[in-house]
Amino acid sequence: MPTNSSRVLFVGLDGGTRTILDPIFDRGWAPNLASLWRRSAVGRLRSTDPMVTPVAWTSFSTGCTPLTHGVHDFNFLDHSDGTIREHDATTVRTPTIWEVLSDLGGSVVSLGLPLTYPAPPVRGLFVAGADAPDTERAFGQCPEFGRRLRLEVPAYTNKLVWKRRPRTADEAREQADRCVAIFRAQAEAALKADGQVDWTAMMVHYHNLDSLQHRMWPYFDVDETGIREAGFTDAVERCVRELDASIGRLLELAAARDAAVVVVSDHGFGPCRSLVNVNGMLRAAGLQRTRVYGTRFRYRAIRLLERLRRWRALREPGAAAPAKVRPIDGQISCDWRRTVAFAPFGQLCGNVFLNREAVPGASADRALREIVALLKDARDPERGEKLFADVYATADRFGVDPAEQGMPDVFALSADGYQAQAKWSERYRNTILRPDPGLPATHWLDGVVAIDAPGVRPGPRLDACLHDVAPTSLAILGLEAPGFMEGRVLQDAFEAPPTLHRYETPNLVAADPEPIGDVVAAGVD
Repeated sequence: MPTNSSRVLFVGLDGGTRTILDPIFDRGWAPNLASLWRRSAVGRLRSTDPMVTPVAWTSFSTGCTPLTHGVHDFNFLDHSDGTIREHDATTVRTPTIWEVLSDLGGSVVSLGLPLTYPAPPVRGLFVAGADAPDTERAFGQCPEFGRRLRLEVPAYTNKLVWKRRPRTADEAREQADRCVAIFRAQAEAALKADGQVDWTAMMVHYHNLDSLQHRMWPYFDVDETGIREAGFTDAVERCVRELDASIGRLLELAAARDAAVVVVSDHGFGPCRSLVNVNGMLRAAGLQRTRVYGTRFRYRAIRLLERLRRWRALREPGAAAPAKVRPIDGQISCDWRRTVAFAPFGQLCGNVFLNREAVPGASADRALREIVALLKDARDPERGEKLFADVYATADRFGVDPAEQGMPDVFALSADGYQAQAKWSERYRNTILRPDPGLPATHWLDGVVAIDAPGVRPGPRLDACLHDVAPTSLAILGLEAPGFMEGRVLQDAFEAPPTLHRYETPNLVAADPEPIGDVVAAGVD
């Protein structure tokens, strides 16, 4: 039996978790995925620190840890001008598997993967994910393909449903209708792309699974939070069945193209017991100060001016939302003369920065120790559980200067079941813990991976990290991973080690990518 494949199809289950998959397999809601699981090597896939979308999917694409690829959250603090900026594909420091394959002469199709805007100059089709400013610019690398999909698959979009929890059964059904249409359109788009590009690797990313679980978790009825309610439960079942049908069409495509299949999630999922107010904790410990007037007036003025700037930009001819670049004062209201530490952004992680003007030199070291101890000791008073799975000073853990690396001074990684947040409403700004009825579930650390490839050993045998997926996928194609990739090949997935050809470091991207619509050889040179 051959040990390599000429193609790999990736199925991105955003937020995929065995907590959901096992019950829906048993209920018969997902026969295609259940069949794939039976014939695949499957197992636990540990997410990144922190376990948020842009960090995790970048580790998947690069085969690197966040310290190496440079993405640590949705946002980063630019110390050169004191502004908060958003990560995008241009801030990723290392090449991706898509660039590696393209540079070796292969071709790729990527539909909806986060943090791929703006798209890299690769052979094939690259459609950005939900972080692209709008659907039109999501097709910036392949505008003709975008025009074709608008005519032939109008339901295709890079945007998300389930932005809030439905209040009524009718609202749940309406949102489910949109979600079902998008899942169906994703398979249609993949088939259209297959007819246009002879691909080496294809990724289809199902982001709306994540938002569905965030808002509708109780109606999956898989744990103690479960609820069965007409309209709501039916909406969830319809979405899951259509997701499985969409994936079933992809699996048929993989079989027709003799492609290996790799199913991967960026993190797991579970109930959200409480939101955690990181800045509120710093204030309660006397490490952050605010004023009723003055500083707060400046904060609100900056926020108002930012909204005015965006409103004016969107009214211009050919309007497009401007880049989100905000001064720190516009993110968090502090009395900076008396503030030691602050968290200007972050979800599922306390990204804590020191105010270096207020705590220079040795004072900074003492402040770091105090902050780490404070957050390490933080517990849910009702459950006695730790709020943070790990807390550390960046310089101590990684031996780097956080400011040079664009990293916080302290990372406080949320424990499963808790969602640390920087942004809180004025009403709850001093509340430390608050359950959110609109967010019944959140990210948990352990996701899933399934590999169906030549020579695979079926069964629950894998214990992997996200940055192991890219090297393993290259091994399936018979390629040795390039030296910058930190992940390992998941040898336990195979009866015998895959046959590898040495990877000679090429240019990072193809100098002259094939024009869209041309047929490109599926293999690599």
